[in-house]
Amino acid sequence: MIDGERLLLTKKKTIRVNEDTWIVLFEERIDFSPGQFVMLETPKLVRKPFVLGYWEDHTAISVQVKGKGTKWIVEEAEKIKGHGPLGNGFEKPGKGLLIISPTCLTMAKAFERTMNVDVLVGSRTPILTPLEYETVIGNDEFLKKLSSLPEYDWYLVSGSRSMEKVCWEHLRGKEVYFSLEEYMGCGIGACKSCAVFTESGVKHVCTDGPIFRGDELCWS
Repeated sequence: MIDGERLLLTKKKTIRVNEDTWIVLFEERIDFSPGQFVMLETPKLVRKPFVLGYWEDHTAISVQVKGKGTKWIVEEAEKIKGHGPLGNGFEKPGKGLLIISPTCLTMAKAFERTMNVDVLVGSRTPILTPLEYETVIGNDEFLKKLSSLPEYDWYLVSGSRSMEKVCWEHLRGKEVYFSLEEYMGCGIGACKSCAVFTESGVKHVCTDGPIFRGDELCWS
């Protein structure tokens, strides 16, 4: 068990999810609330945010390989420095639906532990590992699924910016939340690089989020 902000995580194993996304499991356990994230350090000392979750009962993150830093985490890292957990946790009563990309699979496991949720996964490319969640592949199938969703008490979307926008178009008027993924350098509100415009002014994903209600965000 790890207490405190500074982390040294030991990578246990990785699982490939699709063309560019892996689940990374750690030996250590971290106490966190659903929705919180960690900042992990890469060899160039750049820290990147990853939403915390679980997989196979281990603390885990989902990693989309976008460059050298994320490739190092997936392919080479054995020990990874970081700090966290950061951001605000999320808790809602009622029945919710998580609409997520493969980069948020581990987050869904954390939500399942404390909330009553179903999970819908939308992926651009085929899934390469067995999932227990309903999964749709490709934009056309995803749009078709969104148009036929049953009613839930609330919805939470976590994925690409295009996924966020199309979900907002389909679910506007309902209780919808978005777990935002923005570039950030520190995760503690110092660098101000994760600023977003909201109806009540500029807020920061790291300290005010990362989860925001949809009608709070500025979509234009």
